[in-house]
Amino acid sequence: MKIKNLPGAWMLETFRRGGVDIDKLMKQLPDDVELMLYEMDSIPPDNIDRLLKSCADISGNQDFGLTINELVDITMYGLFGYILLHSNTVEDLLNSLVRYHSVHHNAGIFYNLIREDHIVKIQFCYHQTNGLSHRHTTDWGLGFIPYFIEPLLGSLAQPISARFTYDAPPSLQGLHHYFGTNLEFNQGHNELIYPRSILKQRITEKTDPVLLKILREEADKHLIEQKMDNSLKKAIHIFIFENIGTNKINASDAAKALNMSLSTLKRKMTSEGIDFKKEKESVRSERAKKLLSQTTLPIAEIAQKTGFANASSFTRFFIRCTQQTPLQYRITETKGD
Repeated sequence: MKIKNLPGAWMLETFRRGGVDIDKLMKQLPDDVELMLYEMDSIPPDNIDRLLKSCADISGNQDFGLTINELVDITMYGLFGYILLHSNTVEDLLNSLVRYHSVHHNAGIFYNLIREDHIVKIQFCYHQTNGLSHRHTTDWGLGFIPYFIEPLLGSLAQPISARFTYDAPPSLQGLHHYFGTNLEFNQGHNELIYPRSILKQRITEKTDPVLLKILREEADKHLIEQKMDNSLKKAIHIFIFENIGTNKINASDAAKALNMSLSTLKRKMTSEGIDFKKEKESVRSERAKKLLSQTTLPIAEIAQKTGFANASSFTRFFIRCTQQTPLQYRITETKGD
């Protein structure tokens, strides 16, 4: 199998973007690289620590963990990234990190959110390690938060203080850039401290809260199911869900997203009895029903959000699926509300 087809290929690409000589990394840590490529969602913290430390040494960037946040497109995180992108407030984002990170990566790395009277603490934790510093992994995990919210919140994105379990590094420049000047080392927890008021700050502009609720409920279901069902059918279903409102919703684009050739995808779908068109229609129909029954969005906008060029084509599709027009369905489902 080609490297680009493996689950952890996106991480190797991130290392390359950061100036790492991939051949040199593979020679230094062949077992760790192989584990990352094949089992990215369950690679233990100590293995990640060794990889990131080597990347820092090879690239000459001693803030490599922080830099990862600038190198990774959040869509590389898959459905986990999709949920984070649909966070309405800082509180939504942090709750998603706490709830879904251990599903996205289930090998002993997790977030905690502690609310106190006037402050909130966001902790980045490890279940068990072998005494390694995990500096770069911690910088990546904690640095994601201010990096993600800074474009909309500006200076509010920097915490009141940042605490780290590791020793102070020789240079604090990168840490100051992400976390401000109040840094504490050799602490009991890796954590950021913010005023509690930041939780209500909006980080998604002009978003219908009901629509967000629907998207998050769907994503929640798919993310949990994805861990329970690694079938091709589930992978295709999730691809369609993530791209339903775009024009990238054909088998060719699905094949690229799943790191396989179109001919391979078609062969596998045939052998497993999967009809791409039917899967697409199923996702579109379920999304349309929820938007019609739970929002007041105009029919034309619902058509766009389910991947149709206009309301007419959407209406024809919906009648074929339900034997009702979208308006008839909305009236029926909302009657008595």
